[in-house]
Amino acid sequence: MYDIHVVLSDSPGSLAAFGKLLGQHGIGLEGGGVFSTPQGAHAHFLVEQGEKARQVLLAAGFEVREVCRPLIRKLRQERPGELGEITEAIAQCGISIGVQYSDHSHRLILLTDDNERAAAATRKWDIPPV
Repeated sequence: MYDIHVVLSDSPGSLAAFGKLLGQHGIGLEGGGVFSTPQGAHAHFLVEQGEKARQVLLAAGFEVREVCRPLIRKLRQERPGELGEITEAIAQCGISIGVQYSDHSHRLILLTDDNERAAAATRKWDIPPV
């Protein structure tokens, strides 16, 4: 899975155009969201085909900032406080979290400044291989 970071234009329909374009090219969105800042609307979405998504979006004139592999962890939904525990384990290593969201399978998607060390610190919440 890949996180794709796209800056959307500040106009009605930009998210619709983004979603429609990816759908027309067979690229599904597995989770994510859009976060507005004074500098623009930043979309972070989880996709299986990261490079294909980048190429499709760039060809259509979208501003693609980054495509990267996120750190993916599983929260036990029945246990309150796990988000705090995971993020505390990461913070204790001096690692910053830039983006956090959930996917459609209730998994925690994290973009950190050191995913390798963050993965080691959160191995307890690793997702078993399928």
